[in-house]
Amino acid sequence: MLRIASTAVALGLIAGPALAADLPQPQEPIAYEEPVIVSQYDWNGAYFGANMGYGFMGFDGKAGTSGALDDNTDGVNVGVYGGYNFMVTPQVVLGVEGDIAYNDIDNSAGGFNVQSDWNANIRARAGYAVFDGTLLYGTGGVAFADLSAKGNGGKDDTTAVGYTVGAGVEQAFTDRISGRVEYLYQDFGSQDFDLGGTKYKTDVNNNIVRAGVAVSF
Repeated sequence: MLRIASTAVALGLIAGPALAADLPQPQEPIAYEEPVIVSQYDWNGAYFGANMGYGFMGFDGKAGTSGALDDNTDGVNVGVYGGYNFMVTPQVVLGVEGDIAYNDIDNSAGGFNVQSDWNANIRARAGYAVFDGTLLYGTGGVAFADLSAKGNGGKDDTTAVGYTVGAGVEQAFTDRISGRVEYLYQDFGSQDFDLGGTKYKTDVNNNIVRAGVAVSF
């Protein structure tokens, strides 16, 4: 009897660990990383803003033209702009924009005077969001400028039409307010002025550097 009891105890001791191994074992908790959510600024929609900068207008006189019709001049450029953006992808932004500005262009030399009181553009924009809220863009379209010339006892005015190209960077400060810095080149080609019965020809171009702030809707 004692032998049987001893054998049973021994079998129990041997079987215990084996049965414990077959039971479900507690598992280490699995750690999951939290997903990283990157917010993307929404460039979609209309906007309106104001800008200020400086314009550098060049006159390249032809056929012996001299004075202010063959000179470079510069002045303050202050205006407003507005447009509409379309987000094609989270990074690619396309849009249209128009602007008009007051020009402080007034130059006299050699008995001639040239002035430009206003300047305007209608342009397309194509941008790429390099960071959330930062947009690099290129732009191009049609340019307009009021030009007047005096000299040789006469005066002539014209509204010049040409092309414009440029680039800039825009930064969103809030979900509705953004600021920008941009450069525009305008080429108005050859312009004719009839002054005192004599026709003067000059090529006109303009370089504009300006900064602006806009509100989106």
